[in-house]
Amino acid sequence: MRLLTVAGLLAVPLLRAARWLPFGAAAAVGFAIPAVPSLTPTALQPDDLVGLLRIASACLGVGIVFLFDDPAKPTTVAVPAPLGLVTAVRTLWAAAAAALWWTATLGVTVAGAEQGAGSRLPLGDLTLEAATFAAVGLAAAVCLWRGSARGVTSPIAAPAALLLLIGALLLPERIELVTQVGGSAWAPAHDRWAVLLATALAVAALATVRFPGRRRTRRA
Repeated sequence: MRLLTVAGLLAVPLLRAARWLPFGAAAAVGFAIPAVPSLTPTALQPDDLVGLLRIASACLGVGIVFLFDDPAKPTTVAVPAPLGLVTAVRTLWAAAAAALWWTATLGVTVAGAEQGAGSRLPLGDLTLEAATFAAVGLAAAVCLWRGSARGVTSPIAAPAALLLLIGALLLPERIELVTQVGGSAWAPAHDRWAVLLATALAVAALATVRFPGRRRTRRA
């Protein structure tokens, strides 16, 4: 009960402290990637739309990083609130913003698709991919924040998240994540997407745990 009370007290200050401008810029770029083609009469195939949505999701993953910058860290490090709780509240705000963005991005993509291509998109699997992109950004931000004295990790975390995402998309065929829509490799690939999502969330959660340090014993 006490944790819920503390979380409620933290919610508004953390909402105000988040760096929404760079997140909004990344989200806007990501939204435009599938939205602009949807306004043209060009008929894109489902694989083309999936590719655009993946690039858009990568923009989301990079944008998420900025929401975990905390320039006030040097002055709030002694605040009696568990790091995990602070991260959880930040994550809830980030998840809410990401969900709204994804709903709009997916909606404009499906609505603008020609020749019924939108109806052939595997929306659930694409949502899993978008969540994984966001989770990788979250994990990069939280891990680097833990070791940052200033609390501003986006200059390193954003490129790191982008490199991790690019690396994940370039995996060899036997463990590839990027496959053709409707192909035999699609379902196994999305099992791997789910594993990657769980791993990223677990890494982010572990990064918030304060492990007790070793006690030093003085020699007499």
